Amino acid sequence: MKRWWTFVLTLIVALLGLGLAQRYPVRPVTLIVPWSPGGSTDLTARALAPILEKNLGVPFQVVNRTGGGGAVGHGAIAQGRPDGYTIGIITLEVVLPPWVAQTRIDAEQFTPVSLLVLNPVAIVVRRDAPWRSVQELVADIKQNPGRYKASGTAKWGSYDFARLGFLRAIGARENALPWVPAQGAAAALQELIAGGVNVAFVAIGEASALVRSGEARFLAFMTDRRFPSFPDVPTLKELGIDWTFASFLMAAAPKYTLPSVVDVLDKAFAKAVQDPEFVRFMNNANLVINHLDRKASLAFLQERTRAMQQIVQELDLRF
Repeated sequence: MKRWWTFVLTLIVALLGLGLAQRYPVRPVTLIVPWSPGGSTDLTARALAPILEKNLGVPFQVVNRTGGGGAVGHGAIAQGRPDGYTIGIITLEVVLPPWVAQTRIDAEQFTPVSLLVLNPVAIVVRRDAPWRSVQELVADIKQNPGRYKASGTAKWGSYDFARLGFLRAIGARENALPWVPAQGAAAALQELIAGGVNVAFVAIGEASALVRSGEARFLAFMTDRRFPSFPDVPTLKELGIDWTFASFLMAAAPKYTLPSVVDVLDKAFAKAVQDPEFVRFMNNANLVINHLDRKASLAFLQERTRAMQQIVQELDLRF
């Protein structure tokens, strides 16, 4: 008898899921961005929203839920109803052990939908900074530990990990270049230009407008190869500093969202990232499209979780 009821319940859930998928979506979808306006997450979401609206026939409303170093927005995504009408873009923070330990939010609280972007990190300074190269910056940091400040995101956030790995690679301690928390790259770059910090660790695309306008300069990229849009900027590796780092942007839904609904979203995002208008926008913004479907995105999250745990061990972080 128990087996019979289990079968019936499973069949009901499957039929409900099928029905929901056939009707989904029938009302506006909220797309949550855990970071402030102007950063790569926000720019990507706002570029995708009208394309998703065109493809699925309902409005996609981008909502910035900032605070807590990304915890407020990520929490809002994770705690949303698993019906496909509250989704968002999650970032590398959900696989960073210190951030997870503080926020109690991890990758398992989400249903991956689609990896969208990989964001290689750059070392950025103001145009009037005294350093013309990374080698000069490294020498100054070692001679004057603690004198200069850096920013990019919250403490223990993705760009803070970029800084930590950089310091380890040059043989410097964590406090050699103190971190000033910020609510995303846009806020950190504002602080850089205002003189509140001396160095920013942010995605290449997030700082490209300031660099092109002459307000800031790239010293180096944390990539394996030179970036096509800025061919004169060296990589850390070619300067003898063995460190690469990239954050990611991934569309995700709350845990337990029906697979049938996730499948609709998966296909919608896959189509959207190939839209010529979106591709043009991302190229102009120097943001690197790197699409994976829902299954591959889950595997990617699991691999990134293991990789970040290894970095914590190698850096011997205490949090």
